[in-house]
Amino acid sequence: MSPMTNKQTSEANGTSPQSAQEWAQQTAQYLRARQVATQAQLGPAAASARLAAQQRLLGARAWTAPRLDAMALTLQERLTPQAVAALSAAARRVEPPPPPPRPRRRWPAVAVGIVVIAGGCAAAYYVMSRRNGSSAPELDEVDEASSPTAAEREMAAADAAGTDGQTQAP
Repeated sequence: MSPMTNKQTSEANGTSPQSAQEWAQQTAQYLRARQVATQAQLGPAAASARLAAQQRLLGARAWTAPRLDAMALTLQERLTPQAVAALSAAARRVEPPPPPPRPRRRWPAVAVGIVVIAGGCAAAYYVMSRRNGSSAPELDEVDEASSPTAAEREMAAADAAGTDGQTQAP
């Protein structure tokens, strides 16, 4: 057996430097494709795991904070005030933040306002139409009633003269 060089050995096995580069490129492409497929499969699971972890962390904090406060109150008589203050401060740091306020819905108030305005307009229209529709007959009646008849004029003239409209015998 004759000793072969590394170059001769790799060429004899079919592994030239060029084929090694091609193999590395194909492997990299395959691994990228597998990475994308794995991310697509594990993405939703990771999101739900993150949400579950956040919820459990908030639950643990909500469970721990009152117990730390209770321990602070219990040890208040036995330990120094510095320890009590440290435990109370730890309880305030651990306590979960209050939930964010829900946004107020303003559309019910707007709808009520629109209904009130429409009702006011309808009432004003009704009153105005009643006033305009019935004012002409009322004015005619008032005019007839306010114009004195001939008999009323005679009585008024007699009243002005000091008589009751009866003729007095001389």
